[in-house]
Amino acid sequence: MNHCLICQEVVTSSFGWSAFLGLQKHAPVCGDCEHAFQTITGELCRICGREWRMVADENRYGDLCSDCFRWEGDPATAGLLKKNRSVYHYNENMKDILSRYKFRGDAALSQVFQEAFTKKFKEACPKEKPIVVPIPLSPERIYERGFNQSLLLAELLPGKPEELLSKTSSEKQSKKARWERLDRENTFFVPDSELVKGKNILLIDDIYTTGTTVRMAAKVLKNAGAYDISSYTLVRS
Repeated sequence: MNHCLICQEVVTSSFGWSAFLGLQKHAPVCGDCEHAFQTITGELCRICGREWRMVADENRYGDLCSDCFRWEGDPATAGLLKKNRSVYHYNENMKDILSRYKFRGDAALSQVFQEAFTKKFKEACPKEKPIVVPIPLSPERIYERGFNQSLLLAELLPGKPEELLSKTSSEKQSKKARWERLDRENTFFVPDSELVKGKNILLIDDIYTTGTTVRMAAKVLKNAGAYDISSYTLVRS
C-alpha cells in the first residue's frame, strides 16, 4: 500500500499488467495534494520567469518586470543572470511543503517534485546542456539540516550535478529583510576557477524570491570566467 508523502492518505492506482509486472511507478502524492500546487504558465518576464498575469501594468518595463528592470539597470548586476525559470507559484500549500522540506528535515519530499521538476526542465531550460550547479549551503547549515535541498533537487535532473560553488556564511537569508539581503556581503566563492571558465552554468535552487541569491552566485561564477549563467528553481515567490 502506497501512502501520500504529504498527507499520508492512501494513494490509489489502477490495476493492470504494468502494476502486476512491477513496471508501474507509484505516485508519491495523492491527487488532492498534487492539485494544491499552482503551476506557472503563460507569458513570463523574460529574465526572472514571473507570470505576467500577476504583474501590474505599472510594474512592467517592456518584457521585464520592475525587479529585473532594476537589476539590469545596475552596472554591478546587469547581465549576471541570463534567465530563471521555475515550476510552481509560492502559494500557502507550497509554503508549508517547503517549510517541511527545508527546515524540518523531510528530505524525502524531493520525490514529490520529481516528475514536474524534470518535465519543466526539458521544456524550459537551456538546450546546450549546461553544467548543473546546486546553490550550496555553508558547512554549519549542512550540519544543522543534514542535507542540501538544492542538491537533492539537482539530483532529480538528467546527468550529474557538479558542486562548483561553496559558501562561507551561515546567516539565514530567509530571516533578513530584502534591503539587508541586497546589501549583504557575497559569501559564495568558486574553489577552482578552471572548472568553470568558458562554461554555461545552470544554478539550481528551491526558491527564487528577489533574485539576490542566484545573482550573487552568478557574480562569483562570472568573475571566475563562466560564460552564460541561468537558474532553475522549484518555486517562484
